Amino acid sequence: MSKVMRRRMVEELVSRYRGAKNWVLVDVRGMSGRQSVELRRELRESGVRINVLKNSVAHHTFERLELKPLQEKLAGMNAVVFGPDPVVIAKKLVAFREKTQKPEIKAAVVEGRFCGPAQVDSLSKMPGREQLLGMFLGVLQAVPQKFVSTLNEIPRKFLGTLQAIQDQQEKK
Repeated sequence: MSKVMRRRMVEELVSRYRGAKNWVLVDVRGMSGRQSVELRRELRESGVRINVLKNSVAHHTFERLELKPLQEKLAGMNAVVFGPDPVVIAKKLVAFREKTQKPEIKAAVVEGRFCGPAQVDSLSKMPGREQLLGMFLGVLQAVPQKFVSTLNEIPRKFLGTLQAIQDQQEKK
């Protein structure tokens, strides 16, 4: 590959990766074509992208993006998975790996922090964004519900007391 072609590819990848905050470097050695297509489809449905990269191009791209931890792990056939939500990336990769035994996760940079394969596995066990928003909404709804039930408790007790007095008067 000529230097001009490599520079052009690096420029394109740098512009593509510039807005991303989450990258996972995976070893795609031994994946069949069908597995690769299936993985791409599953990732694309979640807004996550994957690029298989030549190591020299990846090296220069990571250098320009200041992703030194990923740069150090470049060996063999590599692909970069990137997207906006690190939990979604981790969940999709771990689920696919459990199903097919591939790809192997080498390293990740999540929100500017280096993560190893074990940390990506633990990240996959966290609730997703939608689940966290649902839990947060449940907490927000619980406060007004408790307040309203507390306010309703006063008239209910008052009516219960009046009913007890009325029942007591009817017995006499």
